[in-house]
Amino acid sequence: MVPTHEVIETTIGGEMALMDWKRLLSQERLGDKDGAHSIRPGRSEYESDIDRIIFSSSFRRLGRKTQVHPLAANDHVHTRLTHSLEVSRVGKALGKGLAQELRTASDLDGPPLPHEFSPDDLGSVVEAASLAHDLGNPPFGHAGEEAIIHWFVENEEVFSDHLDSHFQYDLRSFEGNAQGFRIATQLENHVFRGGLRLTLATLGAYQKYPWTSIKKEKKFGSYISEESIISSIFDTLGIIRRGDMEWCRRPLAHLVEAADDLCYSVIDIEDAVELGIMEFEEALDTILSVFDTLDEREWIKSKCGPDSMYRMNFARVRGYIFDTLTSGAVESFISHYERIMQGDEIPPLFDCLPSGDSRRSFVHRAKTLASDRIFSDKKKIEIEIGCYSIFDVLLTTLCNAAIEQSEVLADSSKRELAWKTKRVLSLLGEHAPNPRNAPPEGWSVYQCVRRAIDFVGGMTDNYATYVARQMQGAGLSGVQRP
Repeated sequence: MVPTHEVIETTIGGEMALMDWKRLLSQERLGDKDGAHSIRPGRSEYESDIDRIIFSSSFRRLGRKTQVHPLAANDHVHTRLTHSLEVSRVGKALGKGLAQELRTASDLDGPPLPHEFSPDDLGSVVEAASLAHDLGNPPFGHAGEEAIIHWFVENEEVFSDHLDSHFQYDLRSFEGNAQGFRIATQLENHVFRGGLRLTLATLGAYQKYPWTSIKKEKKFGSYISEESIISSIFDTLGIIRRGDMEWCRRPLAHLVEAADDLCYSVIDIEDAVELGIMEFEEALDTILSVFDTLDEREWIKSKCGPDSMYRMNFARVRGYIFDTLTSGAVESFISHYERIMQGDEIPPLFDCLPSGDSRRSFVHRAKTLASDRIFSDKKKIEIEIGCYSIFDVLLTTLCNAAIEQSEVLADSSKRELAWKTKRVLSLLGEHAPNPRNAPPEGWSVYQCVRRAIDFVGGMTDNYATYVARQMQGAGLSGVQRP
């Protein structure tokens, strides 16, 4: 059964208490029992988080994972890796900008930032969380998420005899944010012993959806397998609990979300020009709508050359665009500061700007444009449909092997593994469940299948395509391994 937890409400004098920056910026590391850190002079714990993420294999694989356009032959188009790097730089600017505002604002409604924390500290926390924000995306991006969900829905009978409804729902609800949290806290480096062992400050800022799958919403931040971890982190950070396995959002998570919104609002349009989905003039006019006045737009446009120089033109104006949007996100945060610090639910920061604000209008216009024109590109759709077949092959093979292995691990005298299952488990490598690498709660059916999902979700677009073809026998004619 899924455990239930007492709902804790933090109040002072009948009013909701404000969250405390000293707790929110905890430098405690998940899984680091002795507390021994080897930080070089001049290098903070949060900067160490940045290094741990960048040098992880999960982060490296983002270079071959879809951002918007799968398997694009054009090397100028963004991947999850380049997107994550760009979001991290914007996130750092947002964190530093917020810290400076918190230090200088004379009429601040809410707690001041303690002097022991510098603007660089807030910048580094948001930068680290931004770097990690897409670690859990599967091959083929959001199409891959939908394909994994589709497979588990279509094959529900495979698990109905083994798992109760909570665990069945958890498995058929693949979510990139929850998978990224699992990677950061369980799978990378220290497997089932803290993962990357990031600071609790960074892990809290990562949580865009601070609830688990038992809430049964499409978006969530943690699987059942990480329930105890997310609960421990948020209780230590002093995050206000809203219900059973549900908390309010940590303040800096709003900035991570804003950095992501800012980047894809601009970058999706740039990629659309690169791929011939949009004309440069239309794209530039859309981006320049972020400015309030015609004079501003004309002045920025004067920095551009001819249409044929569109890559250089975007580079020439991008800084002005990002500076304008960054200031808007910080302004929005400060204007809603008290509500954010007491854990109120608020819309994304750009949506919190006044209705006539050009920065709010631009982000909304960019999202609409992406939905209507960019996400519906024919070549993109063809590949996304094809990825369903790839995941069908991978998950059928790997999940069946995982279930068989779970039965043997539960009772080694029961039967011997089939020859094919042994070969599949050898392919899984370090992901293969065995008595030596068990999680603390042991190898249940749920945990074994979860490891198969970890393997598939961690694949790059190219590797998933290759392995699926090999499993179907289509690679026997000489397809090269990527």
